[in-house]
Amino acid sequence: MEGACPLITAHTKLLAVLGYPVRHSLSPLIHNAALRHDGLEYVYVALEVEPAALPAAVEGLRALRIRGANITVPHKQQAASLVDRLDPLAARLGAVNTVVNEEGVLVGHNTDVAGFRAALRTLVREGAQGRRCVVAGAGGAARAVVAALVEDQAAEIAVFNRTYLRAQALCEEAREWGGSKCEPIDEQGLASVGPDADIVINATSVGLDPAVKGGPFPVDIVRSHQVVMDLVYGPEPTGLVRRARTRGAAAVDGLEMLVMQAADSYALWTGRRPSVDVMKAALIQAGE
Repeated sequence: MEGACPLITAHTKLLAVLGYPVRHSLSPLIHNAALRHDGLEYVYVALEVEPAALPAAVEGLRALRIRGANITVPHKQQAASLVDRLDPLAARLGAVNTVVNEEGVLVGHNTDVAGFRAALRTLVREGAQGRRCVVAGAGGAARAVVAALVEDQAAEIAVFNRTYLRAQALCEEAREWGGSKCEPIDEQGLASVGPDADIVINATSVGLDPAVKGGPFPVDIVRSHQVVMDLVYGPEPTGLVRRARTRGAAAVDGLEMLVMQAADSYALWTGRRPSVDVMKAALIQAGE
């Protein structure tokens, strides 16, 4: 019955999110709300997995017959080498955020690209088409963001990363994904191109830990005309989002993307689309 809350029994299937850290994750909240709404006999849990233990944890999905898992920071790229098969998008990106256990065969998917594009469209109706973008990061989340910007036909993408060579390697790949201009930048380049960008995205984990001071972007690059997206989220707006709003920019954290990518993961595991409204309502209720 729709809306029923099934009992946990010996038949209950398990879903999980693997990350480090992961105790801040709101994924169990939104997925379990959708599962209850749909009356599906699943439970979704958060499992904290250190990087060295990820191979054993992924193999454990098969051994324990766990139906599927989300993969989050810092495991998305490593997970791509641990599954049995990759869907075309995950293979191209070399990053996995969703694993589906198909009768013992672990298949890696990437729902971050579609999730980011959907989240961006809540702020900019046409997405990144023809826009100048700056992305901080060169890891699994950043790769999905850059791929989404290329799909949207962004005019220019500048990638800033503390390890310049990683930003350079990402841009070299991105140029093969589509027609968008992609160039790596250092701190001096960020100060130069940042203020003229239309869209600014933090795709690093900076801000995930409240004890971390500062952020990937100096506040003085933010302008009122910009759209600022921080993929990090928490109980309060991130430092980047607060600073951007203070300067008049339209700014959101990662909650919208969290819900959008989660809906696609849910569909891969269960074969049905969840109610995005139910997922968002769970977030609102938790924040009250």
